[in-house]
Amino acid sequence: MAVELQQTVSRIAAKSRIILERYELMKRQLKADAEKIGQLEQDINRMRAENERLRSQVDYLKMAAIVAPEREDVERTRALLSNLVREIDKCIADLND
Repeated sequence: MAVELQQTVSRIAAKSRIILERYELMKRQLKADAEKIGQLEQDINRMRAENERLRSQVDYLKMAAIVAPEREDVERTRALLSNLVREIDKCIADLND
């Protein structure tokens, strides 16, 4: 009877050690996972901020594209300015004569 009791206690002690080892392993894993979650949450916050910044930049670029003159308008304006400069040069030449 005492031998059986001792064997039972030994088996329980061995199982308890296994359970404690697994508990420590799970505790370390939980800590590692908590750190990983914290890092991922920081990454998410950083990406959200970057996303918001890029959305703002897209909005600014859209507005700039709307305000920016088209190539035809630029060419017409250059032609108009060239004509005006030629006329001014003629007027200056007439005044010098």
